[in-house]
Amino acid sequence: MRREDLDITGMEVMIVDDTPGNIDVLRKTIAAEGLKITFALEGATALKLIENSMPDLILLDIMMPVMDGYETCKRLKDNPETYDIPVIFLSAKTETVDLIKGFNLGAVDYITKPFQHDEVCARIRTQLQLVLTHKYYISTKGQFETKIKHLTEMNELKNTFIGMAIRDLKNPDKFNGILKKLSDLKEVS
Repeated sequence: MRREDLDITGMEVMIVDDTPGNIDVLRKTIAAEGLKITFALEGATALKLIENSMPDLILLDIMMPVMDGYETCKRLKDNPETYDIPVIFLSAKTETVDLIKGFNLGAVDYITKPFQHDEVCARIRTQLQLVLTHKYYISTKGQFETKIKHLTEMNELKNTFIGMAIRDLKNPDKFNGILKKLSDLKEVS
């Protein structure tokens, strides 16, 4: 994987916080990263928006009315469609029990408020680069599986060819059929 493959420009981050001022501060904090930013003022709205457009990362406040961040995260992680979206909790809750609860629900990180600009950007960048790395792995995994299948078929034909060459040189029709199959197979690039 090349360095340019880890460019996060244009990736989508959803901010979920019930305080518009917090959303604005976060938006301004990460704007220089070149990210597409969406937001929701509550967990239920975020879940509804995600049905139409999957963000690459979610920044999620914990203390919100109606549906708090913990419940929102739980619903995201219970849904196979949204399970892989990384969630970073942003909260004023600093007790160890709160952090552990967030991680146990599936969050990938936890940032306490008030936060540091550079820290938030670095953590977001890291998580988005992990998303890109995962996507790259999935795409190359398929290519390698195709290559392995092709090489396995070639190896089986080679073994059949050698076996026939050793045992059955007297039957030229079978021998010529195997030679034809070998010449028809082209290596997958």
